[in-house]
Amino acid sequence: MEYGSGKPSWAIGGGGDSDVEDGGIRTRRRSSPVGDGGAGSYQQQQQQRTTTTNNNYKTNYQPPQLVGDTYVEQQTHMIEDIARTNIEVETNANNILSTLYGQRQQLQNANDNTWQMRTNVASAQRELKELQRKAFLKKQKLYLIIAVLSLVDIVLFCRIVQCGGSFFCRR
Repeated sequence: MEYGSGKPSWAIGGGGDSDVEDGGIRTRRRSSPVGDGGAGSYQQQQQQRTTTTNNNYKTNYQPPQLVGDTYVEQQTHMIEDIARTNIEVETNANNILSTLYGQRQQLQNANDNTWQMRTNVASAQRELKELQRKAFLKKQKLYLIIAVLSLVDIVLFCRIVQCGGSFFCRR
C-alpha cells in the first residue's frame, strides 16, 4: 500500500485483479476468469449466493456493484446501500412496534374484560345464593301450611267418622 493512496492493503493486488488508471485515478477492475474450474466472477458468485439465500426466504437485498467504480465511489455506494437498508429496517421496526402496541392494547382490553366478567360472575353467584335461600324459606313455609291443613283435614275427617257421617254430632 502506498502511503496516502486512500486504499487499504486488502484492496491492492490479488489474482484476477488489475489496477487501471483512468485519467490519473486508479480504479480496481476484475477480469473475468476463464477456465479456472468454474469459479466465476464476483458478480456471478454474489448472484449465486443471493439465489441460494432467496430459496430459503425472500429478501430485497441487492449486493453493491463494486466493479468499475473508483474506491471512493464504491464506498459511497456501500454507504448509500447501508443507509437505504437502515431506513428500511427502521421502517420495519416501527411497523412492528406499532403492531405490538396495538396487540398490547387488545390484550389489556381483554384482561380488563376478563376481570369485569369475573366480578359480574361473583355478583351473580351471590344473587343466586340469595334467591335459593329465599326459595328454600318459601318452600318451608308452604310445607308448614300443607302440614297444618293436613292436620285440620284429619281432625275434620275423624269428626265426620265419629259423628256418623254428619259434621255436627247429635248427642
